[in-house]
Amino acid sequence: MDTIIMLVILGTSVWVLFDARSIGVKKGMVKGLANMGPWGWFFVTLFLWIVGFPAYLAMRGKYKKIKQQSGL
Repeated sequence: MDTIIMLVILGTSVWVLFDARSIGVKKGMVKGLANMGPWGWFFVTLFLWIVGFPAYLAMRGKYKKIKQQSGL
């Protein structure tokens, strides 16, 4: 069971890294604790998954909206 949990944490952390890169997340896009780039999100979700993964999912829409508004 522990192996499955670790694989889920690793898999979702890698997904966060690639997803953040694909939607153009960059440091400085938002203020506060979510002010991270893709690698920051990767490490937060890897080491603090219970907080980091839901936080990324909550911020994902905001990052996409900011990117869309900037026209990049």
